[in-house]
Amino acid sequence: MKPAEEPYPGLPRYPEAPRERIVDDYHGRPVADPYRWLEEEGSPAARRWIGDQQLLSTGYLERLPGQEDWKRMVRELAGGPAPVPAKIAGSREFRLSRPDALSPWEVLVREGGDAPWRPLGAAFPPEAAVTRWQPSPTGEHIALQVVLAGDERQTPLSVVEAATGRIVEEIAHTRYSPVEWRADGRSFFYVRGRPGRPGTGVYRHTIGADPAGDELVAGDEGDLTRYHVRLCCDRWLILTLREGTSPQTHVFVADVETDGRLRPLSLEAASAGVLVDADGRLLATVSTPAGFGQVLVADPVPGGWGPWRILLPEDPGAVLSSVALARTARGGRLVALRARDGVSRMTVHDAVTGAALTEVALPGAGTVLGIRTGPGPGALTLRYTDWAIPPSAWHLDVESGRVSPLDAGGVPRADIRVLHRTYRSADGTEVPLTILAPAAGPDGDRPRPTVLSAYGGFGLSFRPSYEPDILAWVLRGGVGAVAGVRGGSERGRQWHRDGAGTRKPNALADLHAAADWLVRHGWTRPEQLALLGSSNGGLLAAGAVVQRPRAYAAAVSVGAPLDMIRYERWGLGRAWRREYGSPDDPAALEALLSYSPYHNVSAPFVHAAVLLVAGDNDTRVDPVHSRKMAAQLQHAAGAAGPVLHHLVEKMGHTGAQGEDGARLAARMLAFMAVHTGLTPITDGGEVHGR
Repeated sequence: MKPAEEPYPGLPRYPEAPRERIVDDYHGRPVADPYRWLEEEGSPAARRWIGDQQLLSTGYLERLPGQEDWKRMVRELAGGPAPVPAKIAGSREFRLSRPDALSPWEVLVREGGDAPWRPLGAAFPPEAAVTRWQPSPTGEHIALQVVLAGDERQTPLSVVEAATGRIVEEIAHTRYSPVEWRADGRSFFYVRGRPGRPGTGVYRHTIGADPAGDELVAGDEGDLTRYHVRLCCDRWLILTLREGTSPQTHVFVADVETDGRLRPLSLEAASAGVLVDADGRLLATVSTPAGFGQVLVADPVPGGWGPWRILLPEDPGAVLSSVALARTARGGRLVALRARDGVSRMTVHDAVTGAALTEVALPGAGTVLGIRTGPGPGALTLRYTDWAIPPSAWHLDVESGRVSPLDAGGVPRADIRVLHRTYRSADGTEVPLTILAPAAGPDGDRPRPTVLSAYGGFGLSFRPSYEPDILAWVLRGGVGAVAGVRGGSERGRQWHRDGAGTRKPNALADLHAAADWLVRHGWTRPEQLALLGSSNGGLLAAGAVVQRPRAYAAAVSVGAPLDMIRYERWGLGRAWRREYGSPDDPAALEALLSYSPYHNVSAPFVHAAVLLVAGDNDTRVDPVHSRKMAAQLQHAAGAAGPVLHHLVEKMGHTGAQGEDGARLAARMLAFMAVHTGLTPITDGGEVHGR
C-alpha cells in the first residue's frame, strides 16, 4: 500500500500498488512475486499505475535545477557533422552523415569524386532511423534498413533508386538483416522471418520481383536461430548461424556460380567470421581455448579446400575481432583488429605467410568501429572514436601503417584526462578501470561527484567511445569511471565465462570493488557516487544498489532486465539463457536469486535515489522489468532518495535520438547531480563540484 507520508521531500505519495500473495515453487524453493499484475500492461490497473508513475517522474525530473544547461552542454558536445567513410559503387559514392551525435543518420550520395554531396531524398517516416545501408555494386540502387520509432520489430528493408530517391521496393520482417549484392546489381541475399512459419531464413531477391516469391537459400523454424550472410568474390556465399547469444557457430559455404549447394565447414571452434580471398583461400577468425582468437586458412583443392592451418596465431591478452584484406604492389596484406582491455589495436601482416609487418598507429587508445576497402590499392578506411575524439573517418595506408583524417572530427579534446588503472576484486582478480577527470588537478586531488558505469555481459566490452553526457559531467567538475568487469571480453573469452551464468555474481562483485577503490583512492565518497548503466549494465547498477544501498548516492538503470526469474517470458529473453542461465536449472536458479534486483530489495531501502528508465518501444527488454522493480522499491522505500519509474515514448533499446535524446540525457544528469552534490562553482575560472 502507499505510505501515508511523503516518500521524499517535495515528492507526492507513490502511486498505489497492491501486493499480491503469489508464491511460485522452483525446485522446492518458494519465490514471491507480489507485482505480477503489472505484467498485464493493458489492464486498467496497470495502465492507471503507469500513468500515475509518469506524472510523478516527469513532474520531479522537470523541476530539477540545471535542465537547460545540461541539455545545452550535451548538444554542444555532440559536435558537428559526423560522416561515415564513403562506399564507392559504380560512378557514385554513398555515405552516412548526421548534424551531431544525437541526430538520426542521413544517407548522402554524389555522382563522382568532385561532385557535391546531396541527400538521397528517400521519403521515410519522420520516426525512421537508418541502421543498415548497402549500395548495389553498380550504384543504381541502395538497400536501406530503418527502425521505426525505436521498435526493432518494425525494420523494413527498402530498395531506393539512387538517381531519384524513390523507394522502389520494401521487404518486411527483416530484423537485423545483412544485405549482400551480386556484382551485376540485379539481386541480393538477405535475412528475414519466414512468412506464416516460425524461424528465419536466408533469401535471394531479384529487383522488380515480388518478395513473396524470393528463393529460400537456407532456413529453419528455430525462433532463436540467427543467420549472417557474406558474399565473397561474387561467388562464395558464406552462411553463419548460431542459437540466440550462444558463441557456438555453424558455418556453411555455397558456390553460387555452380550448384549453389550449401556445404558445412569443419570448424571445431566458434567462428567470428569466414571469408574467401581473391586466390580462393578460406580464412576463418575462430576462438581459442584462452579466448583471444586466431586466424585459420585453408587452401583451395579440387572439390573444396585442404586442411586448416594457423595463419595468425593467438596474441595473449588481445582479443581478435575481425580481419580485412588489401592488395598492394608488394602483395596481399591482412589487417587484424584486436582489442586489449577494450582498446583497439591493429596490425598488418603478409596475407600469404601471416608474418607481422607493421602496427597501425591509431589516433589514440580508442575503438575502431569498422574497416572498409579504400579508394585505391593498399588503402583502407576506418571509423575511430575514443573518450576524447568523436567518431571520425580515417584513411589507412597498409604499407606504412599510418592513418590520416578524412574529416575534421579527429581532434582530441584537451580539457579532460583519461587515466587507465587496475584494481583487485574481492577474489583477487585484477580488473581494468578507466577514469575520466577534468584536465586540471592531479589524480584524486579531492573527492568529486562520480558516475561509475560497467557493462559486463554477453562477451561485450565497454569500449572507449565519445559520450557527450559523461563529457558534460566531467566538464562540470565531476569524474566518470568505467569498470571492465567480468562478463565482457576485456581479457578474453574466459573473462566472459567468469561473469556469465552461475558466475554472474562476479560482475557485481567487480563493480562493488571498483566503487571501493575509487573511494579508497580519494576520487569520491559514497555520498557522491552514482551508478549508471543500460541493458546488462543497468542490471548491474540496479543489482549493486539493492545489495549495498548505503554505498551509493544514486543509481540510474536504463532498459535493463531486472526480474531475473521470469526474464525469459518477455522481449528477447529466451535468447539469453546461455548468458544468465534458466531458473529451470536448480544451480542457475540459486545464482539468479542471489542477484536478481527485483528479488533482493530489503525494507527499508535507504539512502540511494533510483531512476528506472524504460522505452515504450523496447522490444529486447520489455518495460515490465522496470515497472515491477519500481513498485518493489517504492514499497520498501524508507529514508531514501526518490524511486522513479520513467517511460520514454518512441524509444527502443538503443536509446532516444535528437531532441528527445538530449532531453533524456539532461534529466539523468540533473538527477545524478542533485543526489551526488555536483553543484558547479566558478572559482578563478575553474568549474567543479563540491
